[in-house]
Amino acid sequence: MKFEKTVLDNGIRVLSENHADSKCVVTGFWINSGTRHETREQMGISHLLEHMVFKGTEKYSPLQLALAMEARGGDINAFTAREHTCFHTTSLKEDLDLSVDVLAQLCAFAKFSDKEFEKEKRVVQQEILMCADDLEEYVYDLYFEKIFPDSPLGFQILGNMETVDKLSLNDIQNYYDTHFVPENMIVTAAGAVDHKALVKEVEKGFSQKTWKNKSYQAKLEAPVHKPINDFFKKDCEQFHIVMGFPTCAFSDEDRFNAYVVNTALGGGMTSKLYQKIREDRGLVYSVFSMLNTFVDTGLQTIYAGTERKHAAEVIDLISKEVDELRKNGLSQDEIELYKTQAKGQIVIGGEDIDNRMNSIAVNEMVFGEYRPVDKVISEIDEVTADSVKNYIDKYLKPDNLSLYCLGPKGL
Repeated sequence: MKFEKTVLDNGIRVLSENHADSKCVVTGFWINSGTRHETREQMGISHLLEHMVFKGTEKYSPLQLALAMEARGGDINAFTAREHTCFHTTSLKEDLDLSVDVLAQLCAFAKFSDKEFEKEKRVVQQEILMCADDLEEYVYDLYFEKIFPDSPLGFQILGNMETVDKLSLNDIQNYYDTHFVPENMIVTAAGAVDHKALVKEVEKGFSQKTWKNKSYQAKLEAPVHKPINDFFKKDCEQFHIVMGFPTCAFSDEDRFNAYVVNTALGGGMTSKLYQKIREDRGLVYSVFSMLNTFVDTGLQTIYAGTERKHAAEVIDLISKEVDELRKNGLSQDEIELYKTQAKGQIVIGGEDIDNRMNSIAVNEMVFGEYRPVDKVISEIDEVTADSVKNYIDKYLKPDNLSLYCLGPKGL
């Protein structure tokens, strides 16, 4: 893999990773703006804007935007996260110029109309209702709201029915003009990509754009984590459980200790929680842990879904596994097992050009540098039983444990 980076005169950063054996290229245009950059009144605006740019640009109608890639066998999509928004395509290598042109149109030349805006607000509100029915996902939205009650990091990415309804077309236009600016934008591509050709196409794609401002300075306040023990009543069959602790930020030196601990807890079928609660007891279908890391904080979460009559037992089993981990850490044999598992996942992920496109963008946003797979592997190799125990002692404190449940009745 060959990595190259160019900063254009207007401030846009262009990064590429060439994979010699690939015939395809995944291209992403990243905006350093997401839920965390919203006010409470704006909640959901980043996601609604992600929808709105697909309603037509100066060059393409909504149908033409879809046809441009699909007619060539490729695809185009987008997603909004808590700290960024990404518009991305997958295409044959000979269609790189088309990918860049379409993505540049979305990020700089979108045209907004009242008719499409009101229609798309209804679409997003339907999405909000749909996600509220996906209880495994919905319980996480509620958990974030409770954990970070005074921070936009806790906002629901989709917003809610009321906040979306109150947003105006002028709000959308101002947010677009403020956040979709060169120094807030990163272009990444991985696969069969020639870097010079990519730079040329990006320059061409934005050549007719004049920005009033080229930069946006985000003022992010460090979120305060509030431990909780709470319940949300909802008529449903399963009892949904989320337990968690605050943990380190994405760039913290403890990140790979956190990665190994997460793998050990609930990162796969060999994990402690999966073996104890599903395999040994048969109490759940789904149980896993997840590491949620951001620029200045993180959350280590554990999820389980079970019948209400088993909920107290499942919570007790999770608590006992965490207590055991807190008391004894991981043995050297376990450390080597979970390090090998983590390294294998990263190497396999490195073969996926979509994953690599994402990775080089996130590393640029967080570290301001390229982090090849070999470097990440070497950092995982530095994890020891002592460093893991120090991490556990620092973060998995009983006073920091939170519990949030969703179900038809309380425990």
